[in-house]
Amino acid sequence: MSKNLLIIQQSANKIPGNILETAARHNVKLRVIKLWHKNTAIPSSLKKYDGLLVLDSAVSPSTSGARKNRVNEVIMKSFAEDRPYLGIGSGSHLMAASQGAVIGDNCPHDIGFITGYLTHKGREHPIFQNLPNKILLFKWHRQVVMPPMPADIDILAASVSCQFEAISIVGRPHIVGLQFLNNAAALRDVKKYVIKDKKWLSSREEEALPTILDEAARLGNIATNHFTAIFTNFINMI
Repeated sequence: MSKNLLIIQQSANKIPGNILETAARHNVKLRVIKLWHKNTAIPSSLKKYDGLLVLDSAVSPSTSGARKNRVNEVIMKSFAEDRPYLGIGSGSHLMAASQGAVIGDNCPHDIGFITGYLTHKGREHPIFQNLPNKILLFKWHRQVVMPPMPADIDILAASVSCQFEAISIVGRPHIVGLQFLNNAAALRDVKKYVIKDKKWLSSREEEALPTILDEAARLGNIATNHFTAIFTNFINMI
């Protein structure tokens, strides 16, 4: 029997990317809620879905406060029903905030490809099964979960620029948050980020964009393959 996942896409330029291809490969059915579309409704019940994914949001989200509150309500409902959850970018922030974490700015912006390191708990966690202890991360954000991390959240991965690259709720390994955006690390997707987010980037970071595009051409497939393994592991936990 195929699995059904609900995806909340909060912004037009924060795309599912590799999620679509990997889901199709595993016969997983997806319903993508494009939150910025007029009259878009998030389902009031999650009963027909085996898991919930919440993608990253734009730097200046155009969604109304009511819609943002609705996303939080659905996340809390999903957690109350102990439904598998994967949050990416701000989707991870919302997960952490639900447990009492504080979200703040990590200046300067964290963009480009860096190395992430699995913690001891990360190496034991099923989401990182069959992955190396060092993984390539694609970063495109300013906000992060601020320390200290609540005691009921396990830290699964970290990097030099961010203490909490991957997290999970203690005793609930099927509820996971990822700070990095490896689902959109392919060169075609990185190009979209570069085009749409130029106003967000500083002049110094704009100067670095050619280098980042070169890195995407060289490293994007590696980062994408790491995400394929992560998302496959998530599917297998459902």
